[in-house]
Amino acid sequence: RREREGDIQLLEITDPGGLHPKEWTLRNTAVKRFRRSAADFKLDIPELVRPPEVLEQVCGYLEEWVMERDRQGTDKRYTQSQQPHDIPPPLDVYQFIWDRTRMIRKDFILQNYIGTDGNCDACAVRCHERIARWHAMSEH
Repeated sequence: RREREGDIQLLEITDPGGLHPKEWTLRNTAVKRFRRSAADFKLDIPELVRPPEVLEQVCGYLEEWVMERDRQGTDKRYTQSQQPHDIPPPLDVYQFIWDRTRMIRKDFILQNYIGTDGNCDACAVRCHERIARWHAMSEH
């Protein structure tokens, strides 16, 4: 849907054989954006809420492929765009990660995800720790 609406950010565009593995497509790199619930858009539809295992995979993807993108040298996606430099601006990376991790947290909230026997689930704790660690480091 976002592709049809032209709502794909440069950090989500694939670079098969360059930055990303050759078999990757937009389905591998596009991450669910934050949205608020509204009268015309409900977030708590079960098909739209990602399960905890998927949320942990998304955290891993963001850590490995996006969070340090502004420090990893040239990026063809920015060379071909109208950006003044060939690396992503740190503010773009920060805003992208902030928005996507906000939706990860929202998905956990929508599920009221606690885990078995009322204990904190290890998957949820790992995701929140990774997100908090990144925010603490980026603000430092």
